[in-house]
Amino acid sequence: MSLIIDESMFGKPLRVSGTIYLEDASEDEDTGSTDTGTTTGDQDTEDQGTGDQDSGELDTDGSGTDTDSQNETPETDDVDTGETGDAENDGNTEVIGYAKLRTMMNIRDKNSLDSEIVTIYKKDTFVPILQYCSNSWVRIICEEADCGYAYVCNTDNVYLIIGKSIYTVQKGDTIKSIAADLLGDEERYTEIKSLNEFSSNVIAEGQVLLIPEV
Repeated sequence: MSLIIDESMFGKPLRVSGTIYLEDASEDEDTGSTDTGTTTGDQDTEDQGTGDQDSGELDTDGSGTDTDSQNETPETDDVDTGETGDAENDGNTEVIGYAKLRTMMNIRDKNSLDSEIVTIYKKDTFVPILQYCSNSWVRIICEEADCGYAYVCNTDNVYLIIGKSIYTVQKGDTIKSIAADLLGDEERYTEIKSLNEFSSNVIAEGQVLLIPEV
């Protein structure tokens, strides 16, 4: 900084020409600005973390649906069939037919959607039938039930494929030979094909087939 003094100015206000660098003031201002920004950013981060924690309470697939509820079969639970009360049971203990499940199904202790689920059977499971109930339900042999039987819904015949018996394909069998042996007419192979919802006549050893009424 340069300072010029004019002697004629003694006793009068002094004007100084020059530049003052306020480095300390700039540092203080910058520091304050930085501190404020950091605090706000940390707070925002913590708030976002809390939000993530809340969303983490959803199940792992992010659907917001309880995982256990996914095990219940939606195809039956939205159908209003059956009423809470005693299970329909005619006392029969002999197998009168077989059913193949078209989809995964809840197996219940009564013929009602309000009843308890005993177990869940996978698609294509074969089950022995004991009784056809009046409200489209079927009473079946169920090893998982304490009483030895349980119920499965078949509203509008949508969920089960039902036949009179079952047969396990042996080596050398054809669909026509099975029809001839079990139904007395090889031309009835079309009934076996239709009942099992086959698109071709090809069958494999060990395959289980539903067989229609003789």
